[in-house]
Amino acid sequence: MTPLFRSVIAATLLGLAIAACSDDGSTTEPPAPGPEVPQAQLTFLRLAADAPPASNTSVSFWAVRGQDREGSIYLRPRAGRTDSLELLNFKVGSNSLLTYPDGRAFQRGDSVRITIRIVDLSRLIFEFQPSGLRFSTRDPAELEIEYGECDDDVNRDGRVDTNDDLARRQFAIWRQEALGAPWQRLSSLLDIDDEEVEADIFGFTNHAIAY
Repeated sequence: MTPLFRSVIAATLLGLAIAACSDDGSTTEPPAPGPEVPQAQLTFLRLAADAPPASNTSVSFWAVRGQDREGSIYLRPRAGRTDSLELLNFKVGSNSLLTYPDGRAFQRGDSVRITIRIVDLSRLIFEFQPSGLRFSTRDPAELEIEYGECDDDVNRDGRVDTNDDLARRQFAIWRQEALGAPWQRLSSLLDIDDEEVEADIFGFTNHAIAY
């Protein structure tokens, strides 16, 4: 085998290795969140006074590499109805799981128990466990939070007016490493008509809608 032929084979194998790593998201860093902002400088959503109480303040499910899984937190049905109102939905795609909290890579069929719970009802802050779980940058987990049952006085000034409409257009999902720590804004998709905010999730922390 000539040196040139060996070089061509080596380059080809290297290219395949890089492509394989890119497919599971292990070589690409997730988008950087925004700068850190103290909690006191943010306005968080809260449920309206007449909103139904939560059916479940926490949800647990097994996420499995190679399968689509999801979990939701609901509000109880309104009077005269039987359908619960979804407050939060978290989806883990078949290729989303990347590494365990200790850094071990997920293999097909591996699983992890995910728990989401409301830790602050006054600000609708959600805690995600296990801390340190990481998701693929090519196929991240997806978080959707609905705010249709939240207080219409978004800015908490005692009035419902156009200022609240302007505030809604600033809604985004924010992340917090631990209770009391600063927050960072995530790239978010706001759907005003359906009253929901979505974001790709690359690792576990606390999350909430704020502006």
